[in-house]
Amino acid sequence: MLKSRWILTLLIVLLLTLTPVSAQDVPNLSIVWFAWPPCDLLTSLVADYPDANVTVSCVPLDQWHDQIFADFAAQGGADLPILDSQFMGEAVAGSHVLNLTEWIQSTLPLDDYNQTALNYYAEVPVGSGELYSVPVITDTRMLVYRQDLFENADVQAAYQEATGEELTVPETWSQLLQISQFFKDSDFIDNGYASHWINSGDLVQTAWNHILWSFGGELWDSETYQVEGVLNTDVGVQAVEFAQQLVETGPVAVSGFGFDETVGTICNGSTAMIEIWYGFGGAFTDAATCGEADNLGFAVVPGEVEHFISLGGQGMSVSSYSENQDAALAFIAWLQSDEVQTRWVEGGGFPGRTSILQSDAFLNAAPYNPTFAEAFTYVKDFWNIPEYNQLLGIQGEYLNLAVSGQMDAREALDLIAEEQQEVLDDAYPDGPPASG
Repeated sequence: MLKSRWILTLLIVLLLTLTPVSAQDVPNLSIVWFAWPPCDLLTSLVADYPDANVTVSCVPLDQWHDQIFADFAAQGGADLPILDSQFMGEAVAGSHVLNLTEWIQSTLPLDDYNQTALNYYAEVPVGSGELYSVPVITDTRMLVYRQDLFENADVQAAYQEATGEELTVPETWSQLLQISQFFKDSDFIDNGYASHWINSGDLVQTAWNHILWSFGGELWDSETYQVEGVLNTDVGVQAVEFAQQLVETGPVAVSGFGFDETVGTICNGSTAMIEIWYGFGGAFTDAATCGEADNLGFAVVPGEVEHFISLGGQGMSVSSYSENQDAALAFIAWLQSDEVQTRWVEGGGFPGRTSILQSDAFLNAAPYNPTFAEAFTYVKDFWNIPEYNQLLGIQGEYLNLAVSGQMDAREALDLIAEEQQEVLDDAYPDGPPASG
């Protein structure tokens, strides 16, 4: 009996000895992002990473911020959180992510990264030179339109008769509204324009902010931290009332549209133009899922008296609480390599590296990619301070009520300004921080 036990023990030891060391030592890494096509693309790419077992969690947009910061509070969560640009101030203030400045300088081709992407996604505060993430996706917004309608002779003639002008892709918001109103009142298509106006995440805010900026308005004074008297001005009211008119050219329920509904309304043939993130571009090129795929054109979002477009995109950081920080950094280096970045753009991703953005691989990967470089020159971001999430919620609630016609434009802006000012005054009783 003892001999049998001894033989069994010996066999177990031999089996353990024969197990490859690499299989025992491969670390586990986790990434958290929000659910959208680039997250699915990243999930497919990491399956080929040889040096760690990498899992990607694509969480609902509304849970994205709160899940990451709840994990930070518990000193756990993903090794590699992907944070929105506006989350970075909060993450750095809480010491939740590593300062990657020296590692990036020594490991990655720093001079090849788009400077705007570095400023907005990685550098906290802007101008400090301190980097806390590596751009994983650059993004901004694009105009998607029914090219077949714009080129149709009957449509052209009707528009000329109605407006006295030639129908062209709009270069100003005023032109876009006129075209949208024409289509809404025509027999050619049901609706003129749609975007995601819902109060969810930052959807209504990013759909409206660049209208405000392009009309010459501002959300706040980033040097004085003043909102009252800056947001709620005549220009701000004009921008809200303009958005109300745009909403009226869309489907009946457009004030409650999110991403899926916005994509769907042009793909199902009911709306002439939409505006959405480039990151959703892949939804428009497959005829199996988008009935109007062959009829769509892509353009830069227009300006007005100025030209700004809402910034999207995110950087990948390393959690201060990760037990595999070296492995996490090695993964970022792999993801940012030329080979993997080329696969990223071929799959529909938008890189942070200038050489990749200018490459034939990127320009030929999708029909909307050639417009991206121009659009990204107009990007502008909003508050990336620790109080971002509070400010966002206030703006979203009243702005959605206003653009949907349930609240007067000036009343909405006055309430936003008053409540946001209270948040900032409470957080900074002695005035803005020196680095602000």
